Amino acid sequence: MRTAVMLVALLMAMKDGRAQQAYAVADIPAALKSRADAVVRQESIVVDMQAPTKVRYLVMQAVTVFNRAGEDRARLVIYYDKNVAIRRVSGRVFSGDGLQVGKFTQRDLKDESAVSSFSLYEDNRVKHFLPAMTSYPYTVEYTYELELKQNLIIPAWRPDAYRDVAVEHSRYTFVCGPSDEVRISAANYRGEPALSSAEGRKAMTWEVADIPAQRYEPYSPVPETYQTVVKIAPVDFSYYKRNGRYTNWHDLGRWVYDALLADGLALPERTVQEVKQLVGGLTSDREKAKVLYDYLQRKTRYVSVQIGIGGFKPMSASEVDRLGYGDCKGLVNYMQALLNVAGIPSYYCVVQAGDAKRDLQADFAGMQGNHVILCLPFEQDTTWLECTSQRAPFGFLGSFTDDRVVWACTPEGGRLLRTPRYGAAMSTQQRQAKLELDAQGNIAGKVETVFAGGQYDNHLELAESTGTEQTKLLKQAYDIDQIRFSQIAYQKGDGETPALVETFRVALDRYAPENGGQVFLITNMFNRGRTIPAVKNRALPVYINRGYTDEDQITFTLPAGYRLAATPLDEEIDSPFGYYHATVRQEGDTIVYYRRFTLNEGTFPPDRYAAFCAFINRVSALDSYKAVLTTR
Repeated sequence: MRTAVMLVALLMAMKDGRAQQAYAVADIPAALKSRADAVVRQESIVVDMQAPTKVRYLVMQAVTVFNRAGEDRARLVIYYDKNVAIRRVSGRVFSGDGLQVGKFTQRDLKDESAVSSFSLYEDNRVKHFLPAMTSYPYTVEYTYELELKQNLIIPAWRPDAYRDVAVEHSRYTFVCGPSDEVRISAANYRGEPALSSAEGRKAMTWEVADIPAQRYEPYSPVPETYQTVVKIAPVDFSYYKRNGRYTNWHDLGRWVYDALLADGLALPERTVQEVKQLVGGLTSDREKAKVLYDYLQRKTRYVSVQIGIGGFKPMSASEVDRLGYGDCKGLVNYMQALLNVAGIPSYYCVVQAGDAKRDLQADFAGMQGNHVILCLPFEQDTTWLECTSQRAPFGFLGSFTDDRVVWACTPEGGRLLRTPRYGAAMSTQQRQAKLELDAQGNIAGKVETVFAGGQYDNHLELAESTGTEQTKLLKQAYDIDQIRFSQIAYQKGDGETPALVETFRVALDRYAPENGGQVFLITNMFNRGRTIPAVKNRALPVYINRGYTDEDQITFTLPAGYRLAATPLDEEIDSPFGYYHATVRQEGDTIVYYRRFTLNEGTFPPDRYAAFCAFINRVSALDSYKAVLTTR
């Protein structure tokens, strides 16, 4: 009863008198309407940890939608499974003038399986609702309560998580017993939480107000660096009937290994003997691991399977061996089991994967990350394996998981590691083309490109495709009207820095036809940079996520009598953001185009964006340079 009384008091407080308002759009401050597709009028979240196996999660939110782009923010979406119970849902809908025009309950929500399009099976379901409104603006207000049967993962608070959405008011309250120990991370939050107590329980409250919509700014840093995020991690926890205690990565990694990994590494005796035969006679652990990685790639394929202790426990190695497939967790676990037979140690590593480099939060241990990879801590050369790929070379991590902090779960405990970085000097794309221009303006010839380091996987999908699909992908990569390809070939190298060699013959009709005794030839056919928009009063730092170096040399053989009429191109730009050099020169009956472009990764102050924009846009302009040829 005491808990119920406190929750009622908290809910009344979080309404803050605003729930009685009619949500008239006219009441929204003008500064919050600017650039906004939607405005969060009020958001109040209460997390009440009554026990490790009973956490009440209460949400009340009202969102005003201005246009179709903001509708997703009005959509109520509740995921649940056997560890999350939906206790109640209700809501109301208001017109732009603040008049109530509808209401809904849990019966009005659609209930569907939450299986992803890429997943074989998940045990999650989702309930969702979007008001059937035909005019804007309108406001939807909803309240719901969930009961979480675990406290290992407490939902974080991200009040300004969406660009183009303003926040008028948001509050987050965490309630627990007086002796409960919790760790707290409050990023980009000014001040301290408000502390209160009632009926022998303690509460902490964070609150923000009047946050304008964030406009899109090119080359922005990852959101975690500037958005408000509050995370809470109880020291003592329960998860799917497994209890534990942790205050750091070491303790959490040990629990993950003992509770989720250790009992799934056994292999059938038949496979054990096969592994021993494969590595028999090999002298180094690296050679043995390479053979077993090839075995993994030939024997298994990736299929997403999000079940088993909330999606954290991998399929057993024996099950993957029998089925021939698994998700990232299952395939890493299987590769570990193969290596164990050969006596090679390895680490099961959790990473935040994606093209944007995102570190795990090193100073706040918790169940972070969305992908699993494998680390082989060889004495002289730590090696990393992407076990979900059937085409990645041994020891290569591409742009999906490179250069970021990951979490290794070992029998001795957890530890933080960093995956390899491919800098601008190693991430190269080198192209050589020898083309012939005829008197009708047609072009034909051979192109060879070498993708290496961080650019190795640029065209890996093309290399693995065939027939019409490969041609389609090539036309997307080399976006030139009426381009035709033939004699397409790919060759993979697996040295210290893996390289992919792409060769093909190309033909283009009427690419540079004669007109009034002149020919206008765009010499950079294959690698022209795009412009970026100017941004006044930029707020965020300039963040270049990944550096690289491109080098192109194209030789055009000309018809008899053709010569370069204009002043040859020769321009060099040396900037803190990178380097560019482009030349066009005539050598006998040929025109030689050369381009070298390096982009440096890094973070720069907001006021440097104008200079960065000027650099990128000047490169784009030079990339479209037209060589003027005379034909008489």
